Amino acid sequence: MTDPSPHPALTRPCASWRRLLNNRKSMAEFAACPQDELHKMAPDIGLSPITLWSLSCIHPGPSELMPQRLKQLGLDPGYVQVALTSTYRDLERVCGTCNAWRCCARDLANGDVQAGMSSYCLNAFTIDTLTVGWPKTPKH
Repeated sequence: MTDPSPHPALTRPCASWRRLLNNRKSMAEFAACPQDELHKMAPDIGLSPITLWSLSCIHPGPSELMPQRLKQLGLDPGYVQVALTSTYRDLERVCGTCNAWRCCARDLANGDVQAGMSSYCLNAFTIDTLTVGWPKTPKH
């Protein structure tokens, strides 16, 4: 019996290919949406039409890289998303506009989270603010 999953070396390229196809499909659907519909949809989810458009990025920054950066810095992305919703939304929006996502992915894969914080990360100031003000483990 053969394993239906692809060879381990092909797992990452297959996932990237699937994400690219899904993103292109989503972008095509989004682009086909009439402008007046965007103006109606955006307030329903608490965004401006421009912000809604900026969140429809074609790279894994806001969905994968930004939460990974927060984790590597010792922050819980789930907690930040729930407790500081507007801050997390801003982090996603800014990350979605970043052109250095490949550098970010490479640095995070190498475990060098500080490289981006000092050079290319557009969210560096906000993330630094979160880490400085982040409560340490409670003392019992």
